[in-house]
Amino acid sequence: MNIEDITISDAKKLSAMRVRRRSFLVVLLFLTVGILSTNLTINLFENGLSLLEGCYIFLSTIAFLWIAQSFWTSTVGFAFRLFFPRNAAMKVSPVAAGLDVKACPVGRTAIVMPIYNEDPEMVFQGMEQTLRSVLATGHGNNYDFFVLSDTTKDEIAAQENILAQELLHRYALQGRFHYRRREKNTHRKVGNLKDFCDRWGTGYDYMLVLDADSIMSGETILNLTRMLDNNPNAGLIQAQPRAMGQKTLFGRLTQFNIRLTGELFSTGLSYWTLNDGNYWGHNAILRLKPFMEHCNLPTLSGKGPLSGDILSHDFVEAAWLRRAGYDVWIFPEGKGSYEQIPTNILDHIIRDQRWCQGNFQHTRLLGTKGLKPISRLHMLMGVMSYASSYLWMLLLVLSALLVTERTMPLGPVLELPAEWPSLQNHIMTPLSLFTVVMGMLFMPKIFALIIGYRDAKAYGGVIRITLSCLLEMTFSAITAPVVMIFHVRIITALLLGKTVQWNAQSRSGRNIPWSEAFKQHSAHLLAAAGLGAVYYLQAPELLPWLAPILTGLIISAPLAVAFGQEKIGLFLLNQGLLLIPEETRPPEELPILFSRFIQPSLLANDTRYLPKAAE
Repeated sequence: MNIEDITISDAKKLSAMRVRRRSFLVVLLFLTVGILSTNLTINLFENGLSLLEGCYIFLSTIAFLWIAQSFWTSTVGFAFRLFFPRNAAMKVSPVAAGLDVKACPVGRTAIVMPIYNEDPEMVFQGMEQTLRSVLATGHGNNYDFFVLSDTTKDEIAAQENILAQELLHRYALQGRFHYRRREKNTHRKVGNLKDFCDRWGTGYDYMLVLDADSIMSGETILNLTRMLDNNPNAGLIQAQPRAMGQKTLFGRLTQFNIRLTGELFSTGLSYWTLNDGNYWGHNAILRLKPFMEHCNLPTLSGKGPLSGDILSHDFVEAAWLRRAGYDVWIFPEGKGSYEQIPTNILDHIIRDQRWCQGNFQHTRLLGTKGLKPISRLHMLMGVMSYASSYLWMLLLVLSALLVTERTMPLGPVLELPAEWPSLQNHIMTPLSLFTVVMGMLFMPKIFALIIGYRDAKAYGGVIRITLSCLLEMTFSAITAPVVMIFHVRIITALLLGKTVQWNAQSRSGRNIPWSEAFKQHSAHLLAAAGLGAVYYLQAPELLPWLAPILTGLIISAPLAVAFGQEKIGLFLLNQGLLLIPEETRPPEELPILFSRFIQPSLLANDTRYLPKAAE
């Protein structure tokens, strides 16, 4: 059997695997949504079905589909993490099959970090930790390092240049470490990477993309390189990032949640998508030749927020690679792959504004010729991650109208079918249905907690990890309606033609002033007042069920202030709550991972990973 026969055989096996796995998902979704929607319909049909109730059922069915896909994706991830704790990622992602972790990398790789008006110390500390770890593997000669600056502020650029020269000389990397600044930020990050490809791309086989706050271990980078070496048709492999280095309450809650649940979900996602995976813009390795040939993104015609440069370029680049016939994989293993996250809820929403606009731009690309169906689905899911907030808001409004309709009928009613009373004896009660839906929403976190118990000491022990999980679940429930209102505001602004500003992302903690908190959360208070008044006047007995939503909306401003407080986050840290394993057992390959907690000079004084020529 020649090489071509093996490739064809593997492609057939992969195709058959895709059909099996996705058919399994479709059956699960059909049964789940069918059962939930049928039960809701029969419950509402008790006294006939009004137009409002029909609309409520239709929107609820869409919501059930959204909840069900998340639930079953996490369930599959849980099953693999439970039964294959050491190699779950390799079980679901064939790109890692037969990986020899001692093999020398073949491809030559450029490790690139695009930056834009960032904190220079943070950028170069992160790059240095990655660089040191790569050199420590003994295969450092296969990698070159690039800091690609789009910084527009001269004072920041001057500091970048100084730190770049220090890093270059400290590690004796002449010709292998490059700092380049573009004075014109043409086409933003996409243009930054294109400039790299035009100038240096032909000299490398692969490109590993870091974000300004990314850190990756040398061993992880080596294994990603080996995967591309072993899979000539792989165009991109996305690693799972873990959040790190957070001190504020919001940051530590989010960091804990990502650490506990992130790999569970990405394992399930990798199981369904296989080689039709996605790209998240950083902590990923790409094959440069097909990327350069096939990933020139269009500029969207017209005016307004859905035109111009594509802001969320990563989804589109993954889709373009798949269209060209190259595989895109999600490798759901977070070891050695790290990033930072917004430190408070308002900065989180500012980032979401850009992501939301970028994802909604994808609606203009859905009809692009030659795209794989799963690539279109990835784009739709990205849109739905924000549009779902509109869905939940509409359901809340409809629920208030339905309560009003009890005393003031708003339209004609479809009469109860003759056979309906017998069906009503065999369905879930409204309370049971509500419990099942809430269970599906929170069960992924329970699954993650069960997996976390296997290494409970790394999270502070069984009691502390349980308390931390309960704390995070409580805050998630309270902040969900807050985020919903923010997303509704963002989407409404887009629909009205308002374009977001592209500014450097805030990555350092800041205290939220009370004035800013109340200004940004005024819509939440109005929503709470309106929703609460309707239920109080029409159905006061239902107010306890609405309490979590109303509570989150009412205390949203004080919550925003508390979320930005480092002293609260560090107090919980000192109590052993919201711990993650990287804090209790810092990785050996990155001995000073949390650079935010140390003095920058320590990097220069620690010579464990310096090359011989520089010691």
